[in-house]
Amino acid sequence: MFPDYEPTISIDSTTAETTSNGKSFFFDFTTGDFVVKDGKVQTVEGIEALKIWIQKVLKTEKFKFKIYETGETDEYGVTLLNLVNSGHPQMFIQAEIQREITDTLVKNIEILSVDNFSFSREKRILVVGFSVNSTYGTTDEEVSF
Repeated sequence: MFPDYEPTISIDSTTAETTSNGKSFFFDFTTGDFVVKDGKVQTVEGIEALKIWIQKVLKTEKFKFKIYETGETDEYGVTLLNLVNSGHPQMFIQAEIQREITDTLVKNIEILSVDNFSFSREKRILVVGFSVNSTYGTTDEEVSF
């Protein structure tokens, strides 16, 4: 009654595997603007581009901006702001922050793992520090909520 059909899947082995995300525009998160030199926006690559990507993705609240809506279950950004300001126990908040940051960052092909989390409060701001192990080496990062 049903046709006898075996689908075949072929993979083109001549396609080069992507190992780098390429260049990025140099953004200064302290001033909140792109770095311009001689009228041109500066670009960075390698570990510096990866650092900018990490800060950008962790500072973008998921589902807040229409430009990042893809209709996929893995949207761009994180959903940590409401969690940080919730009344949940501190240990739960820290565990969820650690899980979400790790899950978000390892989606990047250049990031191998995320570890060594530390948490501190500066008045009403939660500062999260962590180490990112990437194809370029290890870098320490920090994000505030």
